[in-house]
Amino acid sequence: MDTREFVWNTMELCDWRFEGDGDKALKPVIAYLSKQEDAMIFAFDDGMSALLYDLDTKKLARQCQNADPYMSDDSFLYSRCAALINGPAYYEKAKNGKQKDMWRMEFEALLYVPQRAWARKHRKPDEAYPHIPPVNFETGGNTEGWK
Repeated sequence: MDTREFVWNTMELCDWRFEGDGDKALKPVIAYLSKQEDAMIFAFDDGMSALLYDLDTKKLARQCQNADPYMSDDSFLYSRCAALINGPAYYEKAKNGKQKDMWRMEFEALLYVPQRAWARKHRKPDEAYPHIPPVNFETGGNTEGWK
């Protein structure tokens, strides 16, 4: 299974009874990952980062800014998280610029899932998380996408 597929399958564990509370909705995801080998937690992080990275484009940033004139680098990232949390079909539409409602949503809590799962597993603080994904999903990190 590739890392992106692992992300999609793992995200299906979200508890949508807590829609509107990202931390609570993601509790089952974190619990599941915390029972996996570190390599699987890191694979989730790498896959999630790659998916966010692919949405980091100038075209989508313009779309976001049209919906939210006060767009910041963070709000653009958090909206990309919302595209990811809504599943693969939604994500693909977003990637193709056909999911304009995503710019009014945010799901920042997704960013902390790998660290929280690892910290829970090892009973250490989130800040001790030892992995850095191979791609930078921060706004502007996808330099090709911003040309």
